Amino acid sequence: MPRIISYTPAWLSRPSPGFDLFSSGPHPSTPSTTNGIPSHKVNGTSEEQPYVGPQRTVARRGTEVFVAVGKQLRWSDLCMLKDDWEEKEKKEPSQGKEGGTKGEEESVDAGERSYRILKAPVGRPIKQLIISPRGDQLAILTSHTVHIAILPDSSHLGQPDTGPLKLKTDMLGPTTHVTSQASIASALWHPLGVCGSCLVTVTTDAVVRLWELDRDNRWSFESPSLAMDLRKLADGVTAEEDYGPPKSSMSRGFSPDMVDMEVAAACFGGLGLNEEHGWASMTLWIAMRAGDVYALCPLLPSKWQPPHTLIPSLSTSVVSKTAALQDDSSISAEARRLCGQQYKWFSEIDNQDPIMKAADSEFDPDVEVYKRPSHPGPIPKLQGPFELEPNVIADDLELTDIHVVASKLDTEELMIDDDDESEYDERDQGGLSVTVVNLVTKEGRLHVCLDLEGVEGQWLLTKKEKSSSNQDDDSMSSLVVLESLETMQSSDDSETNWPVFSSDVQSRYAFYVTHCRGVNYISLSPWTERLENELNGSVSTGSAFRMEVFTEGSRTLRERIIYQPSAKGAENSPSEFFTGCIVLQDSDLGYFLLTAAGEQPYAITFDLPDSELPQEVNGFHEPEYEPDMKVLAIGPPRAAYQPPASLWSPSTLPNFLDSRVHSRHKKTLKEEIRLSAATLDLMTEAHRVLSHETHQLGIAAADLFRRCERLQDEFRDQIRRTSELAYRIEQVAGEDADNYVEKDRNRPSNRTALEQRLEAARAKQSKLVERHKNLQRKLAKTGGRELSDKEQIWVWEIHKLEDSIFETAEKRNPHNGNNELHKRAEPWRRFEEVKELTEDLVAQANHASEEGHSDANGAVKVPQELRKAKVAQVMGLLERESALVDVTLSRLERLNLPPLLL
Repeated sequence: MPRIISYTPAWLSRPSPGFDLFSSGPHPSTPSTTNGIPSHKVNGTSEEQPYVGPQRTVARRGTEVFVAVGKQLRWSDLCMLKDDWEEKEKKEPSQGKEGGTKGEEESVDAGERSYRILKAPVGRPIKQLIISPRGDQLAILTSHTVHIAILPDSSHLGQPDTGPLKLKTDMLGPTTHVTSQASIASALWHPLGVCGSCLVTVTTDAVVRLWELDRDNRWSFESPSLAMDLRKLADGVTAEEDYGPPKSSMSRGFSPDMVDMEVAAACFGGLGLNEEHGWASMTLWIAMRAGDVYALCPLLPSKWQPPHTLIPSLSTSVVSKTAALQDDSSISAEARRLCGQQYKWFSEIDNQDPIMKAADSEFDPDVEVYKRPSHPGPIPKLQGPFELEPNVIADDLELTDIHVVASKLDTEELMIDDDDESEYDERDQGGLSVTVVNLVTKEGRLHVCLDLEGVEGQWLLTKKEKSSSNQDDDSMSSLVVLESLETMQSSDDSETNWPVFSSDVQSRYAFYVTHCRGVNYISLSPWTERLENELNGSVSTGSAFRMEVFTEGSRTLRERIIYQPSAKGAENSPSEFFTGCIVLQDSDLGYFLLTAAGEQPYAITFDLPDSELPQEVNGFHEPEYEPDMKVLAIGPPRAAYQPPASLWSPSTLPNFLDSRVHSRHKKTLKEEIRLSAATLDLMTEAHRVLSHETHQLGIAAADLFRRCERLQDEFRDQIRRTSELAYRIEQVAGEDADNYVEKDRNRPSNRTALEQRLEAARAKQSKLVERHKNLQRKLAKTGGRELSDKEQIWVWEIHKLEDSIFETAEKRNPHNGNNELHKRAEPWRRFEEVKELTEDLVAQANHASEEGHSDANGAVKVPQELRKAKVAQVMGLLERESALVDVTLSRLERLNLPPLLL
């Protein structure tokens, strides 16, 4: 886990402008309401029914953040907030001398620069913000609706004019994504969409819609280009059936699938990167609330943009699989049919000439755009449900989110040109050759699963193929449950809790789990390398035992980095729950995590894994390096106390009286209280408001009191440990030993003995360093300079050529090395075979001359066919040897060696 440097910085804490970005208070540039109460609440608390679903109200584009507060969308730049706060801190001393008027004016200016309101026609509280891969579009999701907003450039948003900015927004599916239909479970930007303009929406009624958005085509926002009902697709038989979603006017009856196939979340198996397998980016994984997991592959738009390695990866996978099935007669007819479908599908891609689309920037290369193959069809087969093995998970599994890490690309078998090899570096080679599927439940339990078989493209049979096929595909896919982890306590669970995943920027095998009370860091890196070595190992003996030990051991790194327990007696309101965190890495902010809960931000600054700090080499310092200042031992960072909103929010009682009491009755409030039914009702309602506020104040004060008591206890403990440490230092250093008269006058004091030992150690260290330098000088004089890399490569080629031409003892000994080494047709061995063959031919000729019949001239009669065959064999061997000699001479000439070795 990366080391935590600090928690929420001062420029995001109250009363900084960064804190106002997440608060529901009115913006300084907007007029306040008549009653002084904000017209919205955070995270949708104004709704009649509590929202149960994912909360992702913070999104980022670089260092820019988009925050949803109720129905309002806000924009700000974290670097701008940090710079403004630091500049304000520098000017505060001078402002104090000049007076308070100027300070108040600048405080207002700082508040105006805190954020900018982006107006969008959203009628319900915003639940999710999904930014496009290119950062030019933003999907704004409520519980049932989706709006696509075109984002202006950062230079336009960061102008001095901080007034509200109206965004150009289009509603997606004005007849499908509405409040009368099913709610939205997930909205995903397709990783292979052309210029990031393809969106996939998945509703809770198991309907997947693919939208190919075009700003010039209004119809692309009203109707999806591809839509399929997973409930129909799960029971589908042939490809000619109608798998589209039912019309909105049709009423649905109850079905068991309505419970078993209620979608919880969905995600793509890849991000469209070069180091991922070809099928990953076009595979849509769907997690149901009942615990089932399904997959759709391939799910492609009509026009798609592949990364550089996708086409070669699919070519290697499909072509090699087809060639292997042709030579194996034991393969079933179903596997042959599937392989034929994949080969037909990929052949249509391979025969296409890609359309070159110009990039937006002149520095970026042109984009290659392919069309989706028309055969076998655009709708893939629904694969699943995946069976979890071993079956150790409870039956009442209720999933909330899914996160998939794609398998790595096998670059050794990838058929690429030499010009493309420079695009892959060593970091792309790491990872697993299998897919990792992570599932999280409503109770915060994390399941790490492996897909050992892999998901590939599959399609349904046509009616003609179905009639000719007599076998049914009853194969059940499975996921191997590697580990199950708890990310939250049972006491923190809530009915509206919905844990979600967030990706990390450092590694694909690290992510974050955000639940209602905090954030957990999860890393799979500690065991990925060991598992990959075991999966690719050639030794199968004892593999079952090793895998059992590997499965039972503890591997995954889990750390709770943010935790905010609920106060005793407080209500578990969804407004107090954490939203999905975002992670970024910037030169100004560093390795930064940001989330929000209860109208206030929470942030963590991590230490960079590749921080360029001076490191010790083998425990020795350079003798000439001496730091100017001793580094103090800094303890673990602590999160600063953030007061709850009940301690600083204004009371709603005055506004309540203004709104509840009629204007003609306001005079009676200043008079004597008269006992009447109206007065009793007013006092009762005012008591409800006041009792709620005082209850919240009491809870906040009790929490603050407990924190102060805990802080005092910690201070006492630190003072006690400091005192013990000081006593031990005095005992070792002996600073007070000289004040006492010792019996043995010749015995040195403790301090003197310690100084002598230090001097002896320094002298010994200097002698060792001097001996090391002398040995280096002697080796430099005797051995000359070291060989360069090119010289070492040249020596290696000479030894390799010598081993291939001449015979060595290792090659003669059949018991050393691998037997495959002796089966190679090396030149010296072939020469020995020619000599043996010549001796055999001479012996056979002599034997034939002795036993054969002679003619009148005394010559031996040899059959003409045998003579021609033997002569042709000898001539062929001679030609091969002469060619070998010529090749060897040419290589020696290139190496500038005299041809005397032959």
